[in-house]
Amino acid sequence: MKLARMCAAGPDGAEARILVADDPDAGWFDVRQAERLRLQRRGATPAAARTIASAIVPSSMAAALGGGDAFLDAARGALEDPSGDARVDGAPALTNALDPSAYRDFMAFDRHFSTGYKLLGREVPDVLYELPVSYFGNPLAFFGPEDTVPWPHYTRRMDYELELGIVIGRCGANLTPDEALDHVVGLTILNDFSARDIQGREMQGGLGPSKGKHFGCATGPWIATLDELDPHALRMRARVNGETLCDAPSSEAIWSLGELVAFASQGERVQPGMLLGSGTCNGGSTFELGRQLEPGDVVELEIEGLGVLRNVLGQPQEERWWPTAKTATGS
Repeated sequence: MKLARMCAAGPDGAEARILVADDPDAGWFDVRQAERLRLQRRGATPAAARTIASAIVPSSMAAALGGGDAFLDAARGALEDPSGDARVDGAPALTNALDPSAYRDFMAFDRHFSTGYKLLGREVPDVLYELPVSYFGNPLAFFGPEDTVPWPHYTRRMDYELELGIVIGRCGANLTPDEALDHVVGLTILNDFSARDIQGREMQGGLGPSKGKHFGCATGPWIATLDELDPHALRMRARVNGETLCDAPSSEAIWSLGELVAFASQGERVQPGMLLGSGTCNGGSTFELGRQLEPGDVVELEIEGLGVLRNVLGQPQEERWWPTAKTATGS
């Protein structure tokens, strides 16, 4: 089963609608509409059916996943409805598949991170092999397929990062790797865009990336449920302006998806709608390849079973303010 979102006109402006498909090429179904019609067939008034269906199938994918089996049953019901009354006409314009409740990104592919350290003339820290190290990103800065991604004024070195996005579907804490995948609803493509020059500067302060990452990520075009995929045997490809720059297998990760989810849950809770990034696959960024992106470049990320996530890089924004260096006052 594949879950996605599209923007549709409503009485109060555009809103996201959650869609479901077995095969996206064969058509999508509007899950809220299907649930509303099912409730009316069972005797609910139109007003009550709208209220209940909107609660079970809200616009937010993260909120919908918080409904647990009630939402997933509604999605399956939309697929199984023989009437086809909730079929979406034509090919819908999909928006970001997930509006994450929280976002955490790991580094699971060691050729990617070791290459980065070597290019900077630094030793690879042992901790990257001892723990699946991660940072928290900005869940409010997610874009979808075909969106133009902003180019912040403070960077000249934009980059894409090809990653598996792990979508949490159930709450859990202190999980083992064997338990962890039971808390994952599915996978999506994640592009963790990076501003490499400011990222390198700010991380000299000993904290994780901030302005180097928080301006934008992209997910989509859909979430495929985990029962459809072997997460450790997926082909991952990146193209820029039609040229293939990366073609790598997910099997090269040194930390499994179960280990990533389990580690995220140690001492804290993972929750529905949370997005965990696998980290960039080997060769999955221009930093490793000695290449550089330009405004207007078209970036396409493709992962087997998860479709193609296509974005355009915007023009550099105009600078309105930037900090002035301070004079040290400590002894």
